[in-house]
Amino acid sequence: MTATLNNLIANDNGLRVLCDTCSRVADMDVPKLIHAYGGAMTLPEIGRRARCKVCGGRGGSVQVVAVRW
Repeated sequence: MTATLNNLIANDNGLRVLCDTCSRVADMDVPKLIHAYGGAMTLPEIGRRARCKVCGGRGGSVQVVAVRW
């Protein structure tokens, strides 16, 4: 089973994306992602769709992080 955005919320986790081009790290707003793409979107799909705000590169590695909402 592939992790989804809903899984992050259910388990009190956040999401970090690392740019595959320049290695920039960005903590993502999970509720905003759910609003935009739906809770069933998988984390690998988020990584594939990511676009870096610094270098404009497409694609990134995703990392689940522990957070407190």
